[in-house]
Order: sequence, then C-alpha cells, then structure tokens
Amino acid sequence: MNGQPALASGQQRGGAPANSQPMLTMWPSYYAAGAFSGCTSGSAEDQHPEQPLQDQLQEDEDAASLQREREQRLLKRKQANRESAKRSKLKRKQAERDLNEHARRVDEERDSLASQLAAAQQRYAEAHAKHMELRQKIQGYAVSPSGDGGLGGVGGSACG
Repeated sequence: MNGQPALASGQQRGGAPANSQPMLTMWPSYYAAGAFSGCTSGSAEDQHPEQPLQDQLQEDEDAASLQREREQRLLKRKQANRESAKRSKLKRKQAERDLNEHARRVDEERDSLASQLAAAQQRYAEAHAKHMELRQKIQGYAVSPSGDGGLGGVGGSACG
C-alpha cells in the first residue's frame, strides 16, 4: 500500500496498543475512578474526558483570583495605613504647633509677671526705706533732750 506495515486492530503507530480512553492514561486513577468504567456507555462523563483538565484549570483560575483578591486587599490595607500615618503625622505636627504657641504665651506671661514682680519689689523697697526714715524721725523726736517735743528748739511750742 503506502510502504508502511498495516496496523493490527488494537494497535497505534509506535507499537502501543490502542486505548479506547486516551485521556485515562494521562490522569491519576483518582480522577478516573468513577468517570471511566472501561466501556463506552454514552454518559456525559465519557463524552467529556477532558473534564478533569477543565476542573484543574478552573481551580487554577480560582486560586489566581483569590491571590489577586489577597493582593488587592493587601494594597488597600497598605494605602489605608499610609493615609493613617499621614493623618497621624499631620495631627502630631498640629499638636506640636499648638504646644509651641502655648509655650510662647506662657513665656510672655512669665516675663510680664516677672516685670510686675520686680516693679512691686522696687515699690516695696522704696516704701520700706521711707518707713524706716519716718520711724527714725519719730524716734528722734521722742528722745530729743531739749524737751520741746523734738522740734529742735525752733519756735518754742508745737501749737504756736
């Protein structure tokens, strides 16, 4: 015929026996446990021997979809954390500005109170000095030897 030996029924090229279920040899037995019984009954499972492959592809797609969802959640959480950190930083800077302003006002008030205290101490020192001067005058009048009541002998009496 065409120069090739004729194949016996039940054999394929290459010397391997023909298999009525070619996908069965490609998959482990747990995939084919109920799907292929060795006879062709015309069931839906026998008509679609690539079903385990489609199931595996679907599982891979589901796993990839789950991975994408995880990555999206992770990116969303990272972005939320960045925004939260930014808000926290701005809040901290505002608190720092508020504290600096409060410290400035307290310093101004302290300086004002210090100047008021210094002025009050100066007035006290002046009043105390005046008081001591007047006390000495009074004591000088009280112990005056002239007997004229401490007027120093000028004019005689205090009443006149």
